[in-house]
Amino acid sequence: MLEQCTSSPAVRRYTLGIITASLLYAIALMISVYFLKHHNPAAPQKYLIAILPVLPALWIPAVVLRFFREMDELQRRIQLEGLAFGFTAAAVLTLSYGFLQNAGLPQISWIWVWPVMAVCWSLGLVIAHRRYR
Repeated sequence: MLEQCTSSPAVRRYTLGIITASLLYAIALMISVYFLKHHNPAAPQKYLIAILPVLPALWIPAVVLRFFREMDELQRRIQLEGLAFGFTAAAVLTLSYGFLQNAGLPQISWIWVWPVMAVCWSLGLVIAHRRYR
């Protein structure tokens, strides 16, 4: 069954879309960091260059939504439960760390919120997948 699921056209489109968006994101990130560090642009351009990596990242929600629409009902339910767990767990973790920063823990960049969300979503998927086995 897993073999059938991973070889479907929807999975292939999703994988290609995520890989493409991720590669474009990585390239835009390298360009952005390079120009910000080596060319010291003026204020308006500096902000545009800084958010350059967001442009390819905007493709990711479209890829994910298309994939969700192509899933069967059970897979959607598993994803929904994974997202519900991931969203609430990430909220509690980031909120807790925010309070701990008030107690002296180091400040952490907002860049780390998405990786925390992704890890929590993945953990939620593992839990949900086991439930429906």
